[in-house]
Amino acid sequence: MSRRRFGQASLAATLFAGFPSLAIAQSEGALPPKSPLGIAGTGLSAHLRGLDGVAKGLRDDPVAFLDYVRSLGGGGVQIGVGKAHVPRFRARMDELGMYYEGQAALPSRRDGDYGPFEASVQAAAALGATCVRAVSRPPEGGTGRRYETFRSREDWYSWLAEANAIIERCVPIAAKYRVAIALENHKDRTVHEHVALLKRIDSEYLGSLIDPGNNMSFMELPEETVAALSPWVKACSLKDMGVAPYQDGFLLSEVLFDTGMTDQARLFGMLRKANPKIFPTTELITRDPLKVPVLTSGYHASFADRQQRVEKWLAMVAKRQTKLPTVGGLSPAEQFALEEANTRKVFAWGLKAIMV
Repeated sequence: MSRRRFGQASLAATLFAGFPSLAIAQSEGALPPKSPLGIAGTGLSAHLRGLDGVAKGLRDDPVAFLDYVRSLGGGGVQIGVGKAHVPRFRARMDELGMYYEGQAALPSRRDGDYGPFEASVQAAAALGATCVRAVSRPPEGGTGRRYETFRSREDWYSWLAEANAIIERCVPIAAKYRVAIALENHKDRTVHEHVALLKRIDSEYLGSLIDPGNNMSFMELPEETVAALSPWVKACSLKDMGVAPYQDGFLLSEVLFDTGMTDQARLFGMLRKANPKIFPTTELITRDPLKVPVLTSGYHASFADRQQRVEKWLAMVAKRQTKLPTVGGLSPAEQFALEEANTRKVFAWGLKAIMV
């Protein structure tokens, strides 16, 4: 082993000490086949943030996170990278032949500080990214899920006006660096509200990050979401979804690809037809199912038109329900290992299902 390789191996052993079931490659020849799929940091949130008593986590060193994703077979990452890490990250990304999509936090107020957003976009441009993932921030204390956060349509419209104004002010910053904002459908806007914003601003530097699963919480089918937003697609969060009924509505959960109700290969084909340059980024979050209480009055408080969808949607849930994974009863080490195992399986799926 060369001195350079020995140094990399020693560094890897230090960075990944305490990670269960991690087989970090200590030479290029030991790396697994590279999947066309990459992953968003949120898809490996346990490994990014760490878990008490298991491992420190990788959020403080994006180069370590990049190496970790490649050791699982991943072909790219979608994370934020601070300015100080850009040179090392760019060198390692090029060495591994991986792709990169950025991430940038939008300000929480229209009169807020846009400096951190601009710094994130500038770093993404230096790393060759064509887009940054962005999410409209909920009000303080909100979950980001519309049906949990807003108790009236007036509250919702007030937030929407502010959120849309923030995005409008961010677009010229994105244009300055020629990096598009990929605005995620993040359980906040319905697909038609999202389309209306994109049409109104009408800039090549504002598009959509399409998550086929998120708007299922609004009783919108993944095919509906993809078809409506694909003319503006800049990035994606591929994830297969499972559903099951519960007393107040239905449960919604990310599941291993080809075990749920959504055909990710077909959906990605629709996205790539709209944008041939899009990367197949996944976001299979290993967590307990989300409760979507469509049978409660609180769910409908911020909507004008969801009640009419309930009966048909719950009939679909009853017909297509499946056993959903849960992690609440697992130890931190078991959760950590499960997230890693799920990610390996998704990357392996990409080698067979996604054409480069």
